Amino acid sequence: MNRIIGKSQSGYMLLMFVLLLMGIGGVVTAGFTQNVKKFADHERFLHNERVLKEAKQALLMYAYRYPETALAFNGTIRGPGRLPCPDTDAPGGAGTPNPVANCIAGGNAMVGRFPWNANGMQFYDVRDASNERLWYAVSQNFANPDLDVINSDTLGTITIHDQTGSVIYDGSVAGVAAVIIAPGPAIDRGGVAQLRLTGPQQVDPANYLDLFGAFDNSDFTNSNATDGFVLGPIDDLTTGTFIVNDQIILVTTEEVIAMAEKATLQAYQKAINDYNANIGTDAYPWLDDYATTNLAVFDADVGTRRGRVPSIFANYFDNDPSGQPSQPILSDLKLRTNLAINGFAVPGPSPDVISAGASIVFNNVLNGDLTITPAVNGTGEVRYYWDEELAPDGWEECLPLVTFNENDCRQAETFPGSGVCTGIPDGTLGANECATQVVRVTFTNTLAAGVPFTRPYALEVNPVLPLVYDPPTAGDHAYVFAEYTDVTPDSIDVTFLFDNYFLTSLDNVVSGDVIYSLGVRYYPELPGWALDPVTSLNLSGNNWHDSIQMAYAASFQPGVAAVTCTPGTDCLTVNNAGGIANDKIAVLTIASEHTLIDDDDNAIPIPAAAGYTDELDDIFDIENDDVDDTFNAWALTNNDKVLVIR
Repeated sequence: MNRIIGKSQSGYMLLMFVLLLMGIGGVVTAGFTQNVKKFADHERFLHNERVLKEAKQALLMYAYRYPETALAFNGTIRGPGRLPCPDTDAPGGAGTPNPVANCIAGGNAMVGRFPWNANGMQFYDVRDASNERLWYAVSQNFANPDLDVINSDTLGTITIHDQTGSVIYDGSVAGVAAVIIAPGPAIDRGGVAQLRLTGPQQVDPANYLDLFGAFDNSDFTNSNATDGFVLGPIDDLTTGTFIVNDQIILVTTEEVIAMAEKATLQAYQKAINDYNANIGTDAYPWLDDYATTNLAVFDADVGTRRGRVPSIFANYFDNDPSGQPSQPILSDLKLRTNLAINGFAVPGPSPDVISAGASIVFNNVLNGDLTITPAVNGTGEVRYYWDEELAPDGWEECLPLVTFNENDCRQAETFPGSGVCTGIPDGTLGANECATQVVRVTFTNTLAAGVPFTRPYALEVNPVLPLVYDPPTAGDHAYVFAEYTDVTPDSIDVTFLFDNYFLTSLDNVVSGDVIYSLGVRYYPELPGWALDPVTSLNLSGNNWHDSIQMAYAASFQPGVAAVTCTPGTDCLTVNNAGGIANDKIAVLTIASEHTLIDDDDNAIPIPAAAGYTDELDDIFDIENDDVDDTFNAWALTNNDKVLVIR
């Protein structure tokens, strides 16, 4: 009996053991399944994170390269920092919005596919871990194309919420510039299934982007604190399913502006290096002193080596693809002639100032024509030159001046056939020299103060004429000379009368007009997109120039023949930039904020005066707001950027 009871108990225990093993197996199986799901979710996250970062980098490079992209594909002058519109029909190219609407259709902001194939994007048909194309939205302040200003003060307008609905970035104050979204697999969106089969379904963002309460990732409103994007993933804790499986990467305003600042500083650097290479001497231009408050014309002040960069914001004498004229510059207008009479070069004014302080604009649409508004009335002059015919040794001016006309050349008059020079030697005649050829050169200058006139550029006729650069000096700026056609009648005219075997007057003459050179101050040539839109002659300006300063070592100022500077003595110092601090020759500084005083010397930021200011601490941080040779590339209180040119 006991034996039977024992067998029964053993069977019961075996059954319990089997059941126990089955239970454990179920737990193990469930745990294994959960681990597989977690691993798969993690792998999807890592894949999406990688492709989103790649797409973001491509977008930032697009912002950096935008000036060359706009010029290459649209023939327009636009500054860096612009982003493409979303692709709304799914081929991968950027959308084609109304430029005034800035990627906004029907009053609502656009959300579309990531424009991987847009002109200048240089990317690929990227897919997320669910093999879906990425989605994208852009702030109206950064959308391309636009005519608005983009500089260090531009703010994003897209609001971002975290998974609890709390605001991370407020688009009504300072939102983000763009978002890129990996949509993930289709889910129920507020109880409605996302469908992605037909063409219309595939261009509807609601079939890819998710909804969380009032937050709809398929649509947003610019500059709205309550509307925007919500970050995923968000789980339904009761069902264990996703409410939001959108994986989003943010493109912040600071990141886009950093690329725009970098491109701007490098454009300035190139312009300054080109200037240095062209002038024929290792020196930098005199700069525009910060004492000026009006940069309607970008001139410079002799003796200033710390200040704004004087510029024309266009190319001297070259055709501007946008057809825009340059910003006016103030310059003395110089005239240089090189007359060729019977094979001889007749000296003329070399060079003479024919108008001081003229306002000069390069009408680049006409290929380098000058429009000149003189500041002073011009004057004319007549000069006489002689040479002998039989033994020519070059032209000389008829001196001394007695009668101030051609009779001054008769002081060494010759009679044909006599072989003897008669008259009064003028001190320039050597043995057996006779003034047998005479030229009268008339420089007529009838400039009227304040009355503009235009000079047509001779390069249109003769493309091999070289530009001639005069380097700057301790007391003057660099000048660039280009040949211009002589138009009759005109405000500037150069004519000559020639007499072979000088008679009692210039009766036997050959006369004609000449091509001559005009010289204007030569400054670094910056692109038009750096202009101030208020004072510029076009709408493409971005007001970068207000927030940039340059400085260079005293040993590289005009009039000083330097090979290098001495560290710690006359070199510039750039702290917190790595390497040797005090051996720099030339630097550029850009203020990352320049509408507020941000140098910490005021408890409350005070708005700067409208337009340009002569107060450095209205523009730069406290480490860079004084006119000296020391700069700070980084500090806790410093958001200025410093670029070492050399």
